[in-house]
Amino acid sequence: MADAYAQARDRDQALQAYEQFLAFFPQSELASTVHFRVGLMRFESKDWMQAAVAFTRALEDSAGPEVRAASRYNLALCQRQLGETAEARTALEQYRSDFGNDARAADVALQLGDLDEANGDFAAAVKEYETALAARPSAGLTIEAHYRLGHAREQLGDRDGALKAYQGAVEATDRDHPFRLSAVARCAALYEARKDIPRALAAYKDIMRNSTDPELVAAATDRASQLEGRKR
Repeated sequence: MADAYAQARDRDQALQAYEQFLAFFPQSELASTVHFRVGLMRFESKDWMQAAVAFTRALEDSAGPEVRAASRYNLALCQRQLGETAEARTALEQYRSDFGNDARAADVALQLGDLDEANGDFAAAVKEYETALAARPSAGLTIEAHYRLGHAREQLGDRDGALKAYQGAVEATDRDHPFRLSAVARCAALYEARKDIPRALAAYKDIMRNSTDPELVAAATDRASQLEGRKR
């Protein structure tokens, strides 16, 4: 019944039915799955605290490997939203220890890298982003990992390494991907710093062609006009 309500997108009725199931059958082998589904519904409604409680309960039961893996990862995401960064790091590191190089390896590395950057540990962030790329993530995640790697290297003063990483994002076929365009913008700035006006100009024109953000396009157009005037 709870699953049927969930399929019908009747969130309140689904949650009530799941809670009734847990009240009536707390020892059921399905309890961990039900806690997980409750967690997902709370997560979707951005009720991070209650989602974290549900995912924690899913981990406490004798859940199967996939439910345990997903619960551990989602718990870390909830903890990040709640500002519990130390707990989130512990959950992500535990995930890596328990499940190794599975399908979420790249996501886990990206999350850990982001935590490292927030702490100002850019060298550790670089290692995590390289780990994410080595895990061969999806196309969209690959673009993000290249951009984040470039940003971390740039913070370390490694401009050559940053450009190389940004280029990995720039070469993506998803031309209007936000992280790709962010990488293009950083490339433009780095090319300007090198006095490489032709490449900087090409980068700004790339943004003008592919961005749907009016402010970004306007800024790129203005900068491109200035560079073209300098060339003349």
